Amino acid sequence: MAEENVFGKPITEADNTASEKPITESEEDNVLDEAALELTLSEARSGSNLFGTVIDQAFVMGIPEYANRARLDRSVVAMQWKDRGGNYTAAVDYVREVKRRWGNGVSTLCVLYNGTGERLTYHTDNDWWGSIYLPYPHIIENGQWACFFHVKRTAAASGSMGAVVYRGKNKEGEDTDWLVAWDNPWNTLRFTNQAYAEINQAGHYDRIDWEALGRTISSAGRQYRAAWRGCVAQVQTEINTSPLWEGVLSLE
Repeated sequence: MAEENVFGKPITEADNTASEKPITESEEDNVLDEAALELTLSEARSGSNLFGTVIDQAFVMGIPEYANRARLDRSVVAMQWKDRGGNYTAAVDYVREVKRRWGNGVSTLCVLYNGTGERLTYHTDNDWWGSIYLPYPHIIENGQWACFFHVKRTAAASGSMGAVVYRGKNKEGEDTDWLVAWDNPWNTLRFTNQAYAEINQAGHYDRIDWEALGRTISSAGRQYRAAWRGCVAQVQTEINTSPLWEGVLSLE
């Protein structure tokens, strides 16, 4: 007879075994899927679900074809702006004021324009007669006029003859050295003012024969144009004893 004052189902050994029922294969998959999903979401939040290279300005400029095209575009714009904004006049006025303060004597007032599409950096210089008074700028950015002032030897009857080399890039993006030079002689009855330019691969002027180059400069003429691998240098000088010498560097 059943005990009427006993309530509840007896907990038998069979019931204990049933409560430890193993996780089925489908239930285990659900647990693993939740963990994998959390990992995936975490990776997504960190950006690891993005694939491919970022094509930004730096990347594009690292491709020679586009870098060269951009350099040429910058050169074209620089040449279009060469005479705008009063910068040429400002450079000429500045070097003339330096000359006025320096005083009388043979000297060369120089203005040089960078229309190459790239920064130009001072590399080296040479003096045959005289010396630099207003220093060469270390850097000339694309679109800038630079001015410098070269003078005769102190307390001596001498001319003003010198050259400066700037390093930039040619049309293909290769390092290139641009040389510009002037010869302003003391004896203007026998000799005339000269302007000269050359363009060569980087390092060319580290081993140049300066004396031989000086002889070339002395017969260059008052106007000169040099071209090399897509680069152009045009220079000219006036005829007086303290002439304005002008140079323009650009790309073809």
